[in-house]
Amino acid sequence: MLLKNCRFIVTQNEKREILENKDILIGERIEKIGNNLSKKDEVIDCRNKIVIPGLINCHTHAPMNLFRGVSDNKNLQKWLNEDIWPREAKLNEEMVYYGSLLAIAEMLLTGTTCFNDMYFYITDIAKAAEKSGIRCFLGSALFDFFDSEKTFEEIKKSEKEINRILEMKNDRIKPSVTPHSVETCSDDLLIECKNLAEKYDLPIHIHLSETEKEVKECLKKRGKTPLIFLENLNFLKNKFIFAHGIHLNKKEIELINKNKCFVAYNPCSNAKLASGICPAKELKYLCIGTDSVASNNNLNLFEEMKFGVLLQRLKYKDSGAMDANRIFDSATINGAKSLGIETGSIEIGKKADLVLIDKNNIFLNPNYNIISNLVYSFNGNVSDVIIDGKFVVREKKILNFKLDEIIEKVNDFKFVLS
Repeated sequence: MLLKNCRFIVTQNEKREILENKDILIGERIEKIGNNLSKKDEVIDCRNKIVIPGLINCHTHAPMNLFRGVSDNKNLQKWLNEDIWPREAKLNEEMVYYGSLLAIAEMLLTGTTCFNDMYFYITDIAKAAEKSGIRCFLGSALFDFFDSEKTFEEIKKSEKEINRILEMKNDRIKPSVTPHSVETCSDDLLIECKNLAEKYDLPIHIHLSETEKEVKECLKKRGKTPLIFLENLNFLKNKFIFAHGIHLNKKEIELINKNKCFVAYNPCSNAKLASGICPAKELKYLCIGTDSVASNNNLNLFEEMKFGVLLQRLKYKDSGAMDANRIFDSATINGAKSLGIETGSIEIGKKADLVLIDKNNIFLNPNYNIISNLVYSFNGNVSDVIIDGKFVVREKKILNFKLDEIIEKVNDFKFVLS
């Protein structure tokens, strides 16, 4: 496929070049970028398009789209205990499958081409991802609540689901190891998770220092803060994504930076639950996530980027604490690096995960600075999405499933989940 005469190409390459009036030739990967390229197959007129790399959502719980708006005014503990966990106990495979499709539709329609998820029934999330064409990393949320009888059951469950995903042999759908948090996992479970990740060479994805309560409880039970405790278990030597990372001290920030650990910044969810603001300004390896719709209440990374910059400026009382370029990096090239995938920039040889946006969108004009407009102004209403060189959204419509049927189905679940 040839994307012909792209008005602007936001490359996110090493020089962060923005190219004008260039062609992009793609198969599953980006083959050529230049002028007057030719192709016998499909040619797409992009003279009125801005082309950006697909966005990467580094912390989600996709099926929780089923809980949009069920709990809007509580802190994390009350939100979980009173409104979320009781509903999650009612979930089944069918609900997770359709909830995941709804979430994937929302992500695709706002320019996200890859998500990193932690939840239950991940085989059914994988089926939804396979149908939709999106890229993802999926991990089964592991808890034992310090019950030794449950520890190896959880590891056995995770390994079984890892193998199910590997057996799909779909390069877009990868497994990960996802212990829930130091609050809900015993030492033995965390050590077994580390061993499992090393056995299969998988990333570890865990909630970390999300609330003050979590940090205080860890100090009380283990005599260390969550990050220092994990470092003593040699966790930081693995491929790691820490979700949230709000309540970190200076020593912990230094350790994270030294070990090149990525922190998934979740500004909207953290603000909504009043959990705090991540010290993202001080973190060298920053990616970004939405968390779930139940705590956000959407999966729009463009909105997340804007909140992400503004909250850093409030936290540090500094209008230069973070800028649009750094947060855009977190949603593109840094997200790709955190997951070890060949996306996140528009360069020859990279996977062809691309997003097309109408140049004449009201939120993008006048155009003094494309990145500024994308981060501070744009509402996320993209026109087309390409993953692995194939359209999954064309002219603002999902191609691989019928969205109206998904919406009808998830509304039927309300009677059970209320």
